[in-house]
Amino acid sequence: MHACLMGFLLKKKVPIFSRWSGAFAGLVQCVVAANLAKWYRQNLSSKNAIRGAFVASDIEPTQLESIGRMTWKRWLSVFLPLPQPMAVSLSYPGVSKIRTVTYAHVGKTKTKKLLMDVYKHQDTPSNAPIFLYIHGGGWVIGDRRIPPFACVYQVASMGWVVCVIDYRLSPGVAFPTHLIDSKRAVAYLRRNARAEFDANPEFIVVGGESAGGHLASLVGLTADDKSLQPGFEDVDTSVRAVVDNYGVHDFTDRHGIYYSRDKTHGLIHYLEFLVMQKKLKGNTEDFERASPIAYLDDERSAHRRGIIPPFMITHGTHDNTVAFKDSRLFFDRLRRYREQLPQDVQAYQDKQLSGVQDVFVKVPYASHMFNFLISPRALAHGDAVCAFLDNVYKKTRDVPLEARILPSRVEEIVPALQTSAALSATSISRL
Repeated sequence: MHACLMGFLLKKKVPIFSRWSGAFAGLVQCVVAANLAKWYRQNLSSKNAIRGAFVASDIEPTQLESIGRMTWKRWLSVFLPLPQPMAVSLSYPGVSKIRTVTYAHVGKTKTKKLLMDVYKHQDTPSNAPIFLYIHGGGWVIGDRRIPPFACVYQVASMGWVVCVIDYRLSPGVAFPTHLIDSKRAVAYLRRNARAEFDANPEFIVVGGESAGGHLASLVGLTADDKSLQPGFEDVDTSVRAVVDNYGVHDFTDRHGIYYSRDKTHGLIHYLEFLVMQKKLKGNTEDFERASPIAYLDDERSAHRRGIIPPFMITHGTHDNTVAFKDSRLFFDRLRRYREQLPQDVQAYQDKQLSGVQDVFVKVPYASHMFNFLISPRALAHGDAVCAFLDNVYKKTRDVPLEARILPSRVEEIVPALQTSAALSATSISRL
């Protein structure tokens, strides 16, 4: 717009460059334009890095090539100055928010409704899988009504039911209330999804960004911890996979990532004051329980009854809020955890996960919340989420939910594997 204005003024022979101020403004404009061009080129080229993250996985080549492919409708969604739901609906028509439901009533002295927005495509098949999305906002702000619309519409357009939730925020509450509320949403869907939304309560994937990514990871890692399910201990809150976008994974900063970056314990002080509402010193165990990476330690892993679901972790290299290295270390620890499992347990896990692999998506030059505004980068990331979810669903939809529980003895594992193989053979024979 600025370039067009300058061109118009020059055409009208307005002497904008005759004074030093005009010449300086023109120089600044050229520098800004050059930087904008560079940043947009980086945004557009992000698709190559996102595709590269899936090369080692077993995603189909055609699906891999479709990540980040821009059509004229997508370009309209990017450039037209429209509200995001309206803009993204140009590329994904038929998707809409069909309902807002109350998934829980909470509070001791004053009851509060916890709400969930439900998105579906008009042609969504019966018994569709569910993508439960948890918003971010540092555990203190955020709202279900402003999710990353591109991703929500993309997932819904491929036949999933997308449920975006609110949860209680700090400083009104302290951790683990945020996590308990997120698990309440899983419990609600487990009990009501089929009747309310014609969705499959047995197939729920959880995702989120920033604080929501942190909570999504904990939902995936703590299905065995019934202390985080007060009043609904009887419900299985396990999920089939986790989509974690630039979440925090370590509330203790055990590796000094944030201290080395900021030269201060700013993250710890923030968590102590607002989120945990207690000091780290003397309450280390509580901070560990809030740290996804702690659940991959040998001591905690020894008592795990269930299989850890597949993870897709995404983080931008230029994130100045949540350190990129935070996610990198968590992913490396997750991969090491799987490699160090006893051979018999590995065999059982591989069978139940049907070869679905964890994925780490490194997005060059991307900052925090990079996927919120509609852009080629945000759409490419949404494509990647869709590819991951589709792979998980195709390969594990016939695996019973209770199969995530690890047999306690080797002799129990072998019959389980044989039974699973027999079921697979039966399914194939029916095709």
